[in-house]
Amino acid sequence: MNNKHILALALTGLMTTSAFAQDAVAAGEILDGINMFTPAEGDPAYKVTANEKYGTQWAVDMAYGYWHSHNTAEAMHSNANLALLHAQLNQRVIEDSVNGGTWIRFELSGSWGLDRDSAQSEYMLTDGFGSATGPHADIYGGHDAVIPELALMHYFAGKRACVIAGLVNLTNYFDAVGIANDSFAGFTNDGFINSSVLGLPDANLGAVVQAEIDSASYGMLAFSREATGYGDNPFSTGDGSFLLVGEYGRTILDGNAIIRINPFFRHIDERDDTSSTNFGLAASIEYTVCDELTVYARAGFGAKQELGNAFDFSCGANVKLIPSRENDFLGVALGVFKGTSSADEPTANNREFVAEAMYSFQVNDYFKIVPHIQYIANPAYDADNSDAVLVGVQGVFSF
Repeated sequence: MNNKHILALALTGLMTTSAFAQDAVAAGEILDGINMFTPAEGDPAYKVTANEKYGTQWAVDMAYGYWHSHNTAEAMHSNANLALLHAQLNQRVIEDSVNGGTWIRFELSGSWGLDRDSAQSEYMLTDGFGSATGPHADIYGGHDAVIPELALMHYFAGKRACVIAGLVNLTNYFDAVGIANDSFAGFTNDGFINSSVLGLPDANLGAVVQAEIDSASYGMLAFSREATGYGDNPFSTGDGSFLLVGEYGRTILDGNAIIRINPFFRHIDERDDTSSTNFGLAASIEYTVCDELTVYARAGFGAKQELGNAFDFSCGANVKLIPSRENDFLGVALGVFKGTSSADEPTANNREFVAEAMYSFQVNDYFKIVPHIQYIANPAYDADNSDAVLVGVQGVFSF
């Protein structure tokens, strides 16, 4: 799932001001950028209310989206008329000005069909597309609301370290490329949100440990179960599937670029009482070339294809076309995703190609209009399927 990635927003803002220079970063500033609601100063697209006295931070995004697909899969509706919601809350429960205190993190996401066809989850627009990528990372099905995260966050070591534990959403922390992590106001295809090879879980029991290494780099390590689906009991012990994933991040090029490296190990309990393991690596780089242009590239591979995508690569850019409208931008992205090879899915057909273009038009501080177009070649890794084209528009309210 993708939601508003705090890390991506914060580090992108720090990058553009070279805030990671050796003598410019205070203790805890990197972790604040990862965990707290600290977008780039003056960003009207992500309104944040922070009550210092009571330690309350919250943010809400609501959207209306209309989507139409050409050459969708058989029995799938070609139109979707949707309402979407994403909300986050940080609430301090123990104050500690030296170390950063203890907080509760809460996240709510939902998508609801606004007509009869869109409200039937078995016929949702997203079900007609590929196994590598869904056309919208925040569409769960008709009338679905989920809690991706409900966890305690505790800082220590003079704000230079933090542990987060509970029901954890790993997409909030790992592989958070700044220009490709906000499906409300940026790219919407799953393949551009997070690495499909990593397969980061949310709404599962887990823990994240974070530490600042120096003023330009950080490290994270997380353990998360993978057994819980939306609506399942997260405390169920019937499945021992889990993911162990790390991240090393460092700014380079005078603070204008950041690299992230993500090793992972996955264990899956199969339904036939057997088990499998997989390991691999994902990496990304994001570079602010100038005020008008930011580019990124991401790649990942997994050792065993049957446990997820074997390889993915994507790249993209955000371009400000009109200097007088500094909050508007054009986004373009391309990606290739390699899936499982088997007798039923020959190697020649196990790649899905996706291209997406979008434009974010900021109407005022609280509202933007975002049209999209996607082209998906070889959807669901099936060469017999016609290539799909998806067009849509979202109206996004941010508070």
